[in-house]
This record gives sequence, C-alpha cells and structure tokens, in this order.
Amino acid sequence: MRAFRYTSLLLFFLAACLAAQAGEPYFCTFGNRTLRYERYKYGTTKLVQTTTLEIGEIETEVDTRKVHYSMLLQEANGRNIFGGEAEQTTIIDPNGDVWMDFGATVSSVLKNMFPSFRISHEGDAVAMPADMKPGDILPDSHCVVTVGIFKITVDVTERTVLREEQITTPAGTFDCVVAHEHKVEKGPMHHVDVWSDTWYARGIGYVRHDEYDRKMRLETTEILIQDLQR
Repeated sequence: MRAFRYTSLLLFFLAACLAAQAGEPYFCTFGNRTLRYERYKYGTTKLVQTTTLEIGEIETEVDTRKVHYSMLLQEANGRNIFGGEAEQTTIIDPNGDVWMDFGATVSSVLKNMFPSFRISHEGDAVAMPADMKPGDILPDSHCVVTVGIFKITVDVTERTVLREEQITTPAGTFDCVVAHEHKVEKGPMHHVDVWSDTWYARGIGYVRHDEYDRKMRLETTEILIQDLQR
C-alpha cells in the first residue's frame, strides 16, 4: 500500500513536471543565459553572420514577465553589424504568450547607428502563442519607425504554423513548432522582402531560422550552436 502511494505521488510529480514544461513559452525563460547562433549560406559551409543573445534580468510583474536581453550581430570576420549590441525587451503574458515588438527592435538597432537622431516607433507587437499548433494562423503585425524625418515600415504577414518537428543542432536536440511568415521592411534606400521558416523550442526560443527570397529560394540557414549559463 505504501509502495502504491509512493508510485502515485511519483506519477503525479512527473505529470506536473511535464505539464509545466508543455506550458513554457517559446522564448528563453532563463536569466543570465547566452545563446549563440551561426548563419550559413544555404548549401555551403560559408559563414555569413553570427548572432549572440545575452539574456539578462527577467522581471516579473504580477503574472507578466519581461525578459531583458541584448542582441549582437557580427559578420563572419567579427565586425559588428548595426553598430554593436542592441538592447531588447520581450513580454511574456500570463497565458505564456510571447509578444515581440519589431518596432522597438528596429528602433534599438537604429539608435546605435544614428545616436544623434530622434527615433520613435508605433504599431503592433508580434505574438507567439504558447498553444501554437500545426494549422494555426497567427496575427499579422504592422509598425512604423521614425528616424528624424524618415519613416520605415515593417509588416509581418501570412504567419502560419506548419508542423511539429524534433531537430538537433550543436546545442542539443529540441522539440519544436515550425512557423512560417513573410516580412517586408520599407524605407528610404532600404527594402527587405523575405520569407522565413523558424523552429521554436519551449523555454529557449528559436533554434533554427531559414530565410528565403521573394521567389521562395532558400538563401541562408541560422542554427543555435551554444546555450551557455553565465
């Protein structure tokens, strides 16, 4: 009888742990973490870019979490892209949904490049629901970034969840959902039009990111190579 109680408690504990893991957001929820990525030209071993996310403080207000982190993009030769580190904040709401403000991301990058300009942004945040499943259609996003007298628009559309898939990278093996989207950025002497497939793992965020051109030809693949606790 005692063995039965212990077994029942163990099964209950395991079920609770699995339920908690299942509800983790599709973003890094561990502070003092370093996530390093490498981006390669498709079909080659040519390194195009590295990305480093330094996860700092995770601030909790009631049931809402604010993840503060920095993003550093570098060319293969180590040269900083966009002037160096850009400070970012991502919101995780009580449901575990992740809200990423692309306008704030672009603004933070531009402040590095144009520190003397007045920069502001407005518009929608991009949602990554905690209960994403294959076949889901995710909300579009539109934002406007103003740099002095110039404006840059960012539109993220045609967002769908394609499938669930387990993948292995140098940082480990991850159970993921794969999301597809179309992003267009427009501004003076600036135009980006890309499609992408992104593999998201719970408690980590993206572990792979494939970018396609306007004709849906795969151009680059970015993968998580290190997940380090500082």
